[in-house]
Amino acid sequence: MSLLGARFLLIGVLVGAGLAYAAEDRVIMVRNNEVRSGVITKADLDGVELQMRDAKTSQVAKMTMGGAEIANIEWDSGSPEYRSAMANYDSQHYAEGVRDFQSILNDKDDLEKFRAVCKPALYFYYAQSLYLSGKPSEAIPAFEKLMNEFKNSYYVPAAVGSLVDCAIITKDLSKVPPLLSQLRALGMEQKALADYYEGQMLLAQNKAKEADSKFAAAAGGSSVPSTKGMALMGQAKCAVGEGNLVKARDLAQKALAAGAPRDVSGAAHLVIGDAVLAEVEAQKPTGDVLQTKLMDALLEYMRVLEQYRGNVDNEAQAMLHAGDALIKLSKLPNRSADMHRAITLYTKLVQDPRYRSTRYAGLAETAMKAIRR
Repeated sequence: MSLLGARFLLIGVLVGAGLAYAAEDRVIMVRNNEVRSGVITKADLDGVELQMRDAKTSQVAKMTMGGAEIANIEWDSGSPEYRSAMANYDSQHYAEGVRDFQSILNDKDDLEKFRAVCKPALYFYYAQSLYLSGKPSEAIPAFEKLMNEFKNSYYVPAAVGSLVDCAIITKDLSKVPPLLSQLRALGMEQKALADYYEGQMLLAQNKAKEADSKFAAAAGGSSVPSTKGMALMGQAKCAVGEGNLVKARDLAQKALAAGAPRDVSGAAHLVIGDAVLAEVEAQKPTGDVLQTKLMDALLEYMRVLEQYRGNVDNEAQAMLHAGDALIKLSKLPNRSADMHRAITLYTKLVQDPRYRSTRYAGLAETAMKAIRR
């Protein structure tokens, strides 16, 4: 018998003897990545309740945390299939994650083994895996199923954000306003998130001024550092689009200095790189000055790909713009090899299933066509 099989046999014996399997869920907090372990008894829009047993006294204490305080939840479901699915998700093997999560959801007997409190996580990570594996059209109904069946789940705000991204990617923007109305009805922090996502939609439509207004409202209406950081990044992107490079870089650096969350830090480095490339276009430097600026921009994009992986949109944009910087570098003396490095990045962006459904894949394909002319 395998080790996992033996473990489940033991659990069965304990349950049969009247001793329920004690889960050991982990809640990772935003502040300092502090970890709190115990049994989660509630995870909804009002917050997460965790029961913790003191190892010395065996006394049980209950702790309640707001959703804004939590960076992530690691569920102990007791299921090896779930652990395999989450291992694939965490290592960015999203296609394999889709297979694993779908297998659990399609098996009624397996699904019944999960505590009710953690079932929404199954639906969320299944939908998220579809989205991150480059299948936004399939992810949309999966997210909608989560939101319809678990209307008050802790995962609903994150699901709305991913749904907005899917709608932008699939150019089905008609889905976005009802989603934002639903999110705004959930409370002040969710209203700030809705303003941020509306700004993202407007930015995708090249409506920078209107987008900036929504990002500013999100930053002013939220007390959550990650939401404020995302809103600052939105404003910074608008500033780049309007040619206000000083403002863009200042906003991005403020977010980094404030200890922005991982995704926001990646976005900040993207904006700084974009600002440097925009300076190159505006100032037309030559020689060593040009090479230094292009290398500075390239470094910012490579930081995203090496240090801040996990956000498909950030990675795709960094890959595209790193390729753009390399193309410019390849035109300088003794740097012709950079052309091949750029093509490698563009090709990965077009072919990798994680990226090929993003709006940046089409731009990479256009860039490669221009190279071949």
